[in-house]
Amino acid sequence: MASDFLWGGAISAAQTEGNQNRMKKQLSNFDILPMDARRLKLVYKDDHNNIFNTYETDHHPSERGIDFYNTYEDDIDLMHELGVNAFRFSISWTRLFPTGEEDVPDASGMNFYRRIVEKLKNYGMEPVVTLSHFEIPVNLIKKYGGWSSRKVIYLYLRYATTVMKEFASSVKYWIPFNEMNMILHIPFIGGGLVFESDENILQREYQAAHYQLIANALTVEIGKKINPDFQFGCMLAAGRTYPYTPKPEDVWAANLNDRNALLFSDVQVRGNYPTYFEYFCKVNKLQLDITSDDLKILSDNTVDFVSFSYYSSACSASKSEGLEHVATNGYQTLKNPYLSNENSVWQNDPIGLRITLNQLYERYEKPMFIVENGIGTTKDKLVSGKVHDSYRIDYLRNHFEELNKARKEDGIPVIGYLMWGVIDLVSVSEGKMSKRYGVVYVDLDDMEQGSNKRYKKDSFYWYHDYIQQQIAGGIEND
Repeated sequence: MASDFLWGGAISAAQTEGNQNRMKKQLSNFDILPMDARRLKLVYKDDHNNIFNTYETDHHPSERGIDFYNTYEDDIDLMHELGVNAFRFSISWTRLFPTGEEDVPDASGMNFYRRIVEKLKNYGMEPVVTLSHFEIPVNLIKKYGGWSSRKVIYLYLRYATTVMKEFASSVKYWIPFNEMNMILHIPFIGGGLVFESDENILQREYQAAHYQLIANALTVEIGKKINPDFQFGCMLAAGRTYPYTPKPEDVWAANLNDRNALLFSDVQVRGNYPTYFEYFCKVNKLQLDITSDDLKILSDNTVDFVSFSYYSSACSASKSEGLEHVATNGYQTLKNPYLSNENSVWQNDPIGLRITLNQLYERYEKPMFIVENGIGTTKDKLVSGKVHDSYRIDYLRNHFEELNKARKEDGIPVIGYLMWGVIDLVSVSEGKMSKRYGVVYVDLDDMEQGSNKRYKKDSFYWYHDYIQQQIAGGIEND
C-alpha cells in the first residue's frame, strides 16, 4: 500500500471527552443517555419514564467518558507511538455553542480543539473531523424538536461554518454527520427525535433525515468556498445484507434492507433521491417538506468520498418469524448460520468488508474511506498491566487481508482505514466501558471506577508493526 494511505484510529467527543460541565458546555442528547436499554428505544413525550424525566436518577457514563478532555495530550502521544498517520475525532457542538443558539463560540471550547489539531499536525497526523457524531444540544431538542425542525439546519450551519473557518488551513477531511442512516434505528441518538405516542414515526424520521441531508449539502457548499481543497464525505453505517436463503423473496428482502441505508448515501453522492422514494412516501403516508430549492441544493453539493463504518454484515428473509435474531450496529438482524460471534458482541464477517467495498464502489465510483471498523468485545482483561487480545489481532489481520484484496484485485480506491475506538471508550449501544474496541486499554469499569490509566494491549504492538510494514512497502499480511 502506498505511503499516503491513511492508517489510523477514531473516537468521538461524546464517548471520550467527559467534563460535560466544563467551562460553558451544556447537555447534548448523548449526555443524557442512561446506561440501560432505553438508550436505543424510541423516546415518547408522554412516557413518564423517558430519559428527560429521570435524568437526575440515571447513571450517565458520558459524564466522565475516558476524560479525554484532560488526557488528550497523552492519548495523542500514544497514537504517535502507535505509528498512525491519521486520527478521526469529533467536535462537540455544545462545547462550542452550549445551547446551539449562541452567536459566537465559547473561546475555551475552541481553544481545546485548536490544541488537539495542532498536536496532531505536529506529529504529522491527518485530522479527520466529524462535525456531528450523534450529538445535538438538548436545548434544540426541547425547543424545536431536534432535527425535525428546518430551523436547526441554520443553527447547525452557524456551528459548522465557524469550525471550518477556524481550521481552514489545517483540516482537509470533513464528515458533517456520523452514520446518518442510523436515524431510522436510533432516532433520539441520531437526530434528537422525541415522539408523540400516536404519530407517524416514519414521517418524523424521514423529515429529520431530509433536513440533515440539506445541512450536509450546505456544509459542502460553504466549506468549498472557505477552502476549495476541503474533502467531504458522507458517512453511513454499512454492511451488505445477505439473503437468508437463495429464495427470490429472501433476496428481495435483503435488497429492501440495504435500501434503508443506501438512500442516505445515494442523496449525498448522486445528489438526488432514488426513484423508489416517491412510492415509498406514498405507501407510508409521508408528506415531507421538500422544496424545489432543497432539491437543487442536494444536486449541486455532492460529497467527494464515501466514508463508512463496517462491523458486520446483515441478513434478511421475507418471513423471519421463528428465526433467530442477533444484535448488530444499533439494530437487530437475522443470525447468519455461517458466521460466528465468538469473542465478539457482533457476528464476525471479514469477507463482508470486501463485499461492502465492492457494493459501494460499484454504486458510486467515488473513493472509499473506512472510518470505523473494529471488534467490540467483553473478553479484554487487564492482568499485571497487560491485555492478551489475540482475538483482536486475528480480527484485524483477517479484515486487512480482505481490504488488500479489494484494493489490489478489485481495483477499489481506498483513502484509508481508521480503527474504531482505538482507545477504549463508552459504547453507544450499551453505554458501557466493558465492551471494548481499543488497542489501548482504559482502566475504568462500567461505573467509571478505576485509575483511568492507559495500557497497551498486545494488539497495540501488532497494529504498530503492521502499519510500519505497509508504510515501508513491506509484507502485505502477517
